Amino acid sequence: MLLWSLLLCACLGLGETQIAYRGHLSELRIKELNNLAQRMEQSINPEKYACDSYFDYVCSRNRPLFSIMGHIPQMTDLIQLLTDLQNDPEQFEAKQKLIDFFISCNTQKSLQDCYRETFEYFKPLFGYIITKDLVEGSSHELNDFLGILRRFVERTDSIFNRRSHPVRDKLVTYKEKFRTPRTYFYTGDLNREYASLRIYRESYEHNLRNLEQHRKRNSTYELGVQRTMLDWSLYLYQSRDKPMSYYYSTFTVHLYMTMFNITERERDFIRFREQVECLKLPQYVNVLDEARMLAVIYLKSFRQSWQDYSEWITIADKHREIYDQEDQVLKTHQLSNKRLFFTLYAQNFCEFGKELAEHVFYLGLKQNDDFINVYMCGHQTENYSNCIV
Repeated sequence: MLLWSLLLCACLGLGETQIAYRGHLSELRIKELNNLAQRMEQSINPEKYACDSYFDYVCSRNRPLFSIMGHIPQMTDLIQLLTDLQNDPEQFEAKQKLIDFFISCNTQKSLQDCYRETFEYFKPLFGYIITKDLVEGSSHELNDFLGILRRFVERTDSIFNRRSHPVRDKLVTYKEKFRTPRTYFYTGDLNREYASLRIYRESYEHNLRNLEQHRKRNSTYELGVQRTMLDWSLYLYQSRDKPMSYYYSTFTVHLYMTMFNITERERDFIRFREQVECLKLPQYVNVLDEARMLAVIYLKSFRQSWQDYSEWITIADKHREIYDQEDQVLKTHQLSNKRLFFTLYAQNFCEFGKELAEHVFYLGLKQNDDFINVYMCGHQTENYSNCIV
């Protein structure tokens, strides 16, 4: 354990320090807003005009901030999580295997590479340390997340006329399970997860092969409810002190994409074709059935997510006050919650390239009145999104 301790950085936690507030925002929220704004400034390309090509504006620097369902934590966060795991008083077999892998990795690779690889191969143990003290009411992030899920379930109940929907039905169950996510990361379960895995401190290559085989054949966290609980736990950690504009543009939109991906494929084909023709898609998109389908799915997903976020702002006076106070912080960086929403949504699709992004994934965004006003794009004579109901 001495070598492991030397490899990890000693980090001081906040402990029980009382967090100060300014109005509705904690000092941590204000700090994160400023941090997010600074990262946004480095991510977008101000030399590009958003109205000419939003893809060039948000993607041409190739520095997207987040994917739809999270990303590898920043290095400081990885160090902190591994430090917390090391300092956690509970000792168990799966944790020792993680430590042994980290040590074997560092015989051949840099510390930073080993932090990343350890995270990739032992994500359930990160779920353990993230959720160890996480129960409903214990953090505003979990409360916000559960609130978004609850509102999503209520909204989709009316959208789909109270019909049964496989995704929505699962979410109703998963929402209740995620009130106590730590129940999916008990040490006994983690020991069973990695029971057949052999890890050797002296053989990094051997460990890699064993881990790849384990992930493909034996992992219970690759599918089903365990995978969802893990994804949500990691997302929740990523979401610390983020504004609601972040949640709705990276999580709610993901839920709608999943649902519409099923329902749109069940629609009457003739009616669907008539509506898609109204969109006046480029020929290279229009001739591909899958591209046309995706255009409709993402148009609806963006439109519905934006509507849900807009309703969240107006549904309670406190929400409006939070929104306004956040905008005051962001204003010092020439940003706003609306710009955050549009940018974070658009950066989900940087990897697909400019043509698909502009003509498939951004259809709803570019026809949005708030988008047009925020970026001063001028009057749009046609609104093709009205074709799709």
